[in-house]
Amino acid sequence: MAAEGQNKAASSLLDLQPTAVLELFRIYPDRVNKPTMFVGFHGGAIFDKAIKWQGLQYIPIAIESEGFDLLGDGKLARPKIRTANKNNIITNLLQNYKDFKHAKVIRKKVQVKFLDDDNFDGGNPFGLADDKAELLDEEWLMGRKTQESKLFVEFELTSPLDLENFDINSRGVQARFCYWQYRGEGCRYQGLPIERENGEPFQDTSDNIVIPNYAPPPSTDPATVQAQTNFWSDPSVVWNENKEYSIGNIVIRESAAIILPLDDVNAEGVPLKTIYVSVANSNKGNSPEKNPSFWQKDGCTKKLGACQKRFNPLQEIVIPSKTPTEQSFPSVRFSGIDNPANPAKYNANSGYFHTTESGVTGALDPRKEWTLVGWANMNENSPRGAGIFSTSAGEGDGWPASRFININRCSRWGWRFDDKYNVIQAQYLGYFISNSDGDSAWTNRSLGKVQMEQAENDEWNQYIVRHSTGTKDFLDNDAALARGEQGGDTETFTTKLEVLLNGEEHQYEGIIPRRYGDWWGDLERVESNDGNFASWADRVQGYHSPDDIWYPCLPQTFMLGAQEFWRFEESWPNPTANPPVLNQPAAQIATMNGHIGMWALWNRALNDEEIKYLKKPLVSPYYTATTYYDNVPRPYNECTGRMSTLTGGTGDGLPDETAPLLYGHNSLVAWWSGTTGLIPTTAIVGLLDGHTGGHHLTGSGNFSGVAQSYDVYDLTIIPNPSPPYPRFGGFPGTDGFSYGRTAY
Repeated sequence: MAAEGQNKAASSLLDLQPTAVLELFRIYPDRVNKPTMFVGFHGGAIFDKAIKWQGLQYIPIAIESEGFDLLGDGKLARPKIRTANKNNIITNLLQNYKDFKHAKVIRKKVQVKFLDDDNFDGGNPFGLADDKAELLDEEWLMGRKTQESKLFVEFELTSPLDLENFDINSRGVQARFCYWQYRGEGCRYQGLPIERENGEPFQDTSDNIVIPNYAPPPSTDPATVQAQTNFWSDPSVVWNENKEYSIGNIVIRESAAIILPLDDVNAEGVPLKTIYVSVANSNKGNSPEKNPSFWQKDGCTKKLGACQKRFNPLQEIVIPSKTPTEQSFPSVRFSGIDNPANPAKYNANSGYFHTTESGVTGALDPRKEWTLVGWANMNENSPRGAGIFSTSAGEGDGWPASRFININRCSRWGWRFDDKYNVIQAQYLGYFISNSDGDSAWTNRSLGKVQMEQAENDEWNQYIVRHSTGTKDFLDNDAALARGEQGGDTETFTTKLEVLLNGEEHQYEGIIPRRYGDWWGDLERVESNDGNFASWADRVQGYHSPDDIWYPCLPQTFMLGAQEFWRFEESWPNPTANPPVLNQPAAQIATMNGHIGMWALWNRALNDEEIKYLKKPLVSPYYTATTYYDNVPRPYNECTGRMSTLTGGTGDGLPDETAPLLYGHNSLVAWWSGTTGLIPTTAIVGLLDGHTGGHHLTGSGNFSGVAQSYDVYDLTIIPNPSPPYPRFGGFPGTDGFSYGRTAY
């Protein structure tokens, strides 16, 4: 998360010995034809050579900057930068790229101690390389060149929001002022009213939302039928003092003083129309202009957001309620205890759900495709190694971290008081498996931080593990050839494993994924494809552990909320004692502290659209709710229409010529919504599978069901009967300025 990296950088400024701060610039001189080409430079006062930041190079050029201020009155700053023009390097660039007119400028600030390892011989001497920990990342536009000489060139920058004096289709744009006339000259919006002038919704005297509605009387007259598609031209909508109006009715008032010209200069203009919405019933004889208790005027906030609401290809208007309603989704609460002084107490308050049923564990076949999607909230009270999801026992600091794949809290004792200990990580084996201790390649990928105690609300994340086949990054015989086998291994499968957080690839705070193994070539391959699940023969045979036990590298269990935690400990806290005192290995249950929500398993690789759909966004337009989430798990019964194949449907009820995702039919293995109860035909309370397969998970230990409440705003969707061309006619940069111009 970039924001967390910025917080880390900002807090480091309070250190007793903060390091120097570098100011970096990138100029993109031709954003249209060469959008990725840039010139990167830094001032050269601290480093006299090129440096790298986030993998990009910045050359040293003497530079001064000023005016990057935050102004209290809301005005936008127009800073200046001056760069040395040694050997006419800047002049040459200006000649080749039209004086940088409208070029994009990126400005960054970073402390030296967070620079990439590539900038130092032997790596970053502070040991803190972190490409997310930057103090500043701003985007500016090149406003104008103010000075140029053989010594230096000076530029004035503008904010992307500052469009003062810019031209759009020969029309000037003035900052903080829209000079188009709403529904008139230059605007020509003819759709339904959306909001009042202050951006608030229409509401009655009790502050209830009023939904505008337009329902013309049915008619067989062609002219009237045409008018029904656009209330703007319907004469029945003009206000009539003898007509009684109900709440939500729309009326038009035509101005007798403001006449808008048409294209034909000889034609008579048309009056400016103003729209009002009735906010009361039994509304008769009340003039819209003088009775705010009965009528509210349609208006525009004169902001770009108002244009976006009106000038778009959508034929519907979405109006949210002003008062939220409380909803909830089921979850399970676990109370694992973090007790580093007494690891034996890790099993105190332990609880989890698990199964060894082949219908679940067998779906995680390294030779086939599958996807696991789940929600969890883990806090800092979780013990070392606590699992969110696990398929087999973990071994803490031993090798490998996982016999298949686990998502858990960092398990390393050495990180107990380090910030890295608070990291949630994914552990999984790579494609190279050896029968000895040290040769297998495995990955430890950091996903994010556990929730801190000071957080006001529960912080939920969506975890995705997607396994797909058919990638080209691995050759079928590479793993076998690396082991020295003649002729290769015909059972080595080409696969790809992705571990996603909230639908995106994630690497928390720049912590580089740790890859282990003796074959450097293997490590490189694990890095390039995020892991490969090797040959079936190797996974069945497994590896030879330090205690002389053979472990197959296949999913032996499926566990949520915990992992079976093994640790081969030497004498502690002095593991270098001679001779070392080895403790007997013992299984412990490392249960998380927090909650799990919906988890589901498919026997195919879901596409990005489906994964995004499973994260249901919530709308909060007016107020900030105390129990508000940006996204929640989408319920099973909401996977309908095109997305019904997520739960075994065939896309029934789709509009004509809309293709359902038929390839996903019957691919869902199980859907655990977070609902607990008695498993059928048993007396065991477990996690219930809401799908047809009935793959319930057995519950063990201590856990409790909790309804996760949140506030949600009901949405009302109404059609917006307006011809498409006039709706686009006045949007900045489009076709028309004249009110009556034909927009075809």
